[in-house]
Amino acid sequence: MTSIRTGLLGLVALLALALVGPAGAAAAEWQHEGSALEEHVEIGLFGSQVFTTSAGSMICEAEATLTAEPGSTGRVTNVKTNKCMGLSGSLVGCTVVRTEQPAGPWAVDVNATDLTATEVTLMRTFNSGCAVKQIESSIPELTTLLVEPESITEIEYFGNGSASVNGGPAGAYEVVGSWFVAGEASGTYGIG
Repeated sequence: MTSIRTGLLGLVALLALALVGPAGAAAAEWQHEGSALEEHVEIGLFGSQVFTTSAGSMICEAEATLTAEPGSTGRVTNVKTNKCMGLSGSLVGCTVVRTEQPAGPWAVDVNATDLTATEVTLMRTFNSGCAVKQIESSIPELTTLLVEPESITEIEYFGNGSASVNGGPAGAYEVVGSWFVAGEASGTYGIG
C-alpha cells in the first residue's frame, strides 16, 4: 500500500510540475553582463538588409537604435536605410533619400533564445529620378536570430509582409538583414 501511495504522490508531483513549471523557472529577460537589466539602455545597431517588393529589390546599409527595458520588452527606433543600390526591377539606379517609421517604434519582446519585433512598418522615399517615389512596408512579426543570446553581438532578421509602391495596392514584401551591435555595448547585453 505504501508503494502505491508513494507512486501516486510522485505522479501528482509530476503533473503539478508539468502544469506550473519548475520552481525558479523565469521568463527570459534582458541582461547586462549576465545580470538582470536594471534600467533602460539604448544600443546602437548597424548592418545591411535586402528587401524585395513588386517594384524590384534593393540592398542598403541599415542603422537603428534598440532600447532594452528592464524585464522582457524593448523597442526599435531611428531606423535608417542609406547607401542603397537597386538590384532589380524599377529600383535599379534608385537610392533611398528618407526613411520613416509611420507607426512609431517597433515593439520588441524577449523570448528564450531570440527576439520578436512587431508593428514593423517603414516608409522609404526615393530619389527624384526614380520611377518609384515611395514604398510603405508592413510586417506583422519580424523574426530574429541571435548568434549568442546571452552575449549579443549580431542580430539576424527576416520577415514577410506587404508593401504599397507609390500608394498603390499592397503587394508582397520580404526583408532579410543583419545588424551588429555598435561600440562597447557589443557582447555586454543579452537575454536569459
